Amino acid sequence: MNSKLGLLARIFGRGSRAPVVSSLAAVALNSPLLVHQGHGEAIIGAYLTGEVTSADTEMRTERLELPDAGDTVAPDRSLIGVINVSGALVNRPMPGPSGAGPMSYAALRGTFDELIEDDRVGTIILRLDSPGGMAAGCFDLVDHIYAARGKKPIYALVDDNAYSACFALATACDEIWISRTGGVGSVGVVAYHYDWSAADERMGLRATPIYAGSRKVDLSPHMPLSDEARASAQANIDALYGMFVDTVARNLSIDADAVRATEAACFQGQAAVDAGFATRLGTWHDLLAHVGAEGAPSSAALGDPEADDVEASAATVEPGAAPGDAAAAGPGPAATTAYPAAALASAVADSDLPSDIGIALIRRGVKDEEGAEEALAYAVAVQDACAAALRDGASLAPGFIKENTDLATVRTQLLSMKATEGKSTQIVTTTPAADAAKQANPAKAQLDPNHIYQMRAR
Repeated sequence: MNSKLGLLARIFGRGSRAPVVSSLAAVALNSPLLVHQGHGEAIIGAYLTGEVTSADTEMRTERLELPDAGDTVAPDRSLIGVINVSGALVNRPMPGPSGAGPMSYAALRGTFDELIEDDRVGTIILRLDSPGGMAAGCFDLVDHIYAARGKKPIYALVDDNAYSACFALATACDEIWISRTGGVGSVGVVAYHYDWSAADERMGLRATPIYAGSRKVDLSPHMPLSDEARASAQANIDALYGMFVDTVARNLSIDADAVRATEAACFQGQAAVDAGFATRLGTWHDLLAHVGAEGAPSSAALGDPEADDVEASAATVEPGAAPGDAAAAGPGPAATTAYPAAALASAVADSDLPSDIGIALIRRGVKDEEGAEEALAYAVAVQDACAAALRDGASLAPGFIKENTDLATVRTQLLSMKATEGKSTQIVTTTPAADAAKQANPAKAQLDPNHIYQMRAR
């Protein structure tokens, strides 16, 4: 009979090569993960089936000559240390049949320390492309990098993704640069319990655990998850989530409620900058040019564009301090003034908006001179208009809000949908004359964008 790992391999994918290592299946299916949902499941499956091997995620460290440094940098600080981080992240090395396995926090720490201690290296860049990985070991490495702030400039380059655990690593750096198509965020925790009992029964297998201690077999894959086991696992996930939120809030100088209000959402390019989850847009070449032009700039904290304020903030929070100490350490860069989107996220967290409306509003962001209160009022107006227009109209509100559809257009589209349904109840609003004329002419109405929108939605 094939081993359980072979069965896992067939479930996760179609590859026929040997899986990386059996212990990876254990940590992937039973341990808390800080990982982007879709990307994470795909890469776990790829490791289990051997489609991705250590050759695909081998850690590469480079020492590059500082471009166009001239006389601005001392000769003994003329190198840029680059750590290339890709693929899934695990706590310790996991060698197996197809190589060394995924990249580990332990190996990353060793490489980072080598560059910090190398007097020839004046700047360190973490070049990131990872969906995240294990929770175990992640926060220890994040705190270690955070404590090194001030020794040398440390940049994170999101090229092209840094989600969950990888995003946590990015926040420990002085600055986060992100490409226009790059993605960050996914501040959340997930764990999987696989119940094999039905499959065992179909194969004629029966597992009989012999154990001592009533909680010993809580997460056994050979039996359904009990209510007590689920509650215990959820408490562990909640504790890790709080740690994750507090760590990101400390590192980015953003209010913890604003981080929590993102509900593990992901942000791309400029949206990441607007939310305070990245410092600026830039490519690999942009960052190299910046480092070359600046020489060895002083470390800058995220959340405040003013250098003087950054230095003042750095003096209030000691490197390596506990995440919860950030607020108690004194005034630092205020997310509500440095990043309007962070202020909006905080306002959403304090509001009574449904979660789907709140997330859509955060993704929409703050527009022009609009404040958080105006943005909330806009979302409430759209929500009320949708709820009043159609029986299931409330479900349309997040889409309108995310696309920043103005209220007049929202009402026009809702009226068109109501007319199609043949209902007599009207919304108290004003329909532009041009739209009324279109509806009066059936031929023209077929070309009405609102009609096209309805047809696509069916």
